[in-house]
Amino acid sequence: MGSAFGSALVPTSHWRLHAACEDAERVFPLKEPHSVSIGRDPDRDIALPQQKVSRLHAQVHWASAAGGERGHWRLRDCGSTWGTLLNGVRLAAQQEVKLAHGDVIEIKPWTLTVAAPSASAQADFGQTLMAGDDRDDFVPVGEVQGPSELAQSMLVRLLAASEAMATARDEQATAAAAVEALASATGYANVALLKANADPSAVEVLAQAGAVSGRGGEVQISRSLLRRARHGTHVHRAAGGAASMAASIESLSISDAICVPVEAGPVFFGWIYLDQRRGASRTQPAPEAEVTGFAAAIARLAGLSLSNIARTRMQQRFDLEQQQMFGGTMRALISAIDAKDPYTRGHSDRVSAFGVLLAKALQLDAGTIEQIRLCGLVHDIGKIGIPEEILRKPSKLDDSEFARIQRHPQIGASILQDIPQMRELICGVVEHHERWDGRGYPNKLAGEGISRLGRILCIADCFDAMTSARFYRPARQVREVLEEIERCLGTHFDPTFGRAFLSIPVSELTPLISIAPPPPS
Repeated sequence: MGSAFGSALVPTSHWRLHAACEDAERVFPLKEPHSVSIGRDPDRDIALPQQKVSRLHAQVHWASAAGGERGHWRLRDCGSTWGTLLNGVRLAAQQEVKLAHGDVIEIKPWTLTVAAPSASAQADFGQTLMAGDDRDDFVPVGEVQGPSELAQSMLVRLLAASEAMATARDEQATAAAAVEALASATGYANVALLKANADPSAVEVLAQAGAVSGRGGEVQISRSLLRRARHGTHVHRAAGGAASMAASIESLSISDAICVPVEAGPVFFGWIYLDQRRGASRTQPAPEAEVTGFAAAIARLAGLSLSNIARTRMQQRFDLEQQQMFGGTMRALISAIDAKDPYTRGHSDRVSAFGVLLAKALQLDAGTIEQIRLCGLVHDIGKIGIPEEILRKPSKLDDSEFARIQRHPQIGASILQDIPQMRELICGVVEHHERWDGRGYPNKLAGEGISRLGRILCIADCFDAMTSARFYRPARQVREVLEEIERCLGTHFDPTFGRAFLSIPVSELTPLISIAPPPPS
């Protein structure tokens, strides 16, 4: 094994990976800012010798804080043959994603559960399990009754639970449906759906009925029972005699207990647990065979529901990663524009902000407002293709230089045309210098022949240009600029959009206006 196979006594100030394979368990510390390689080669940080593990299978590496996001661990598949799964979703080759506490990484036949430092994840570790020992009479159930063999009343409740789980949007809703069905159909006094935790000494109670949790927050279940039931349904029967019982089972006066794993394919989620305790004033439970069959059927439904919820959350995580990557790319492009043309540094951000104010004044929908925000940020991206000596010229441009400047909207369109998220915004990039009277550029469009994005950004762009200082002139006063916009309604600007812009309180415009002096020549 590689050097990362250390003692189970791992400092809880670090993130950890709790690895399990059949009967083997290991704990690996993750110490930022280092990376951890996982693979079959013996010199990997986490060496997993099985043949289905690639020589370099995956990597867990630390990403430092940047862009307002805290430092975090990330998982990357390194082109493995058999794949790397995160919460049941297979990563594409070389794909990487942010890790969170409780995530389950599958590198067959191993599962590695991510655990945050105890100080930051204490609330997530759930409730402590009562200790168990190996002096027990837990019996594996070889055959479990299928749904067709269940009593009619159980089938009715199974159907109701299936409908509830099919629409569940979170783990708690799935667990509540499972527990309600089990408690009402089986007659067992204590029922729970327990979620496996990254810390093997604790579980999370997603839903319960009866006395599964004690007053001190401990889960009143034998750790031995859960460990054995991880790989198949197990029951405890009182007939074995107190001398053979686990101490925790004996102390709780449990006469009968059933524990069923909840899983979907290779992904293990937790357990369904039922017990009856001596002295409990409850209805006589249904026969053990029927209860185990019903609990197994509920467990399968719960596993599918939890698997769907996990996949949905993973897709949301992937989508967020894509959005952040896209946002970072856009920010990098805007920074490139600012670096090339320091006279207009911050111009794109301000045009975006003024455009959003105008969109809100027009009472446009949220999706359109977001389009205007993004389009404002990239509307001048084509200036990357304009020579710096033209952009930075402190005096009036000659005709040939102005002709070069007029190309930047179309250059911007060519830059953005291959980015799917930006295709609907290209019209605004191309048309933000068109005029209502048709005397603008590059295509001399007029009136409503100009896109809505183009007409809105034309106003926002001109307002920022007039209220910002240039080397060759000072900034104009807000009132003066607003009077100029009013004078140009129906010629330069869309009269309806212009009047909406004029209705925006000056107190909302003023904080966004550039106060920076122009850079020195």
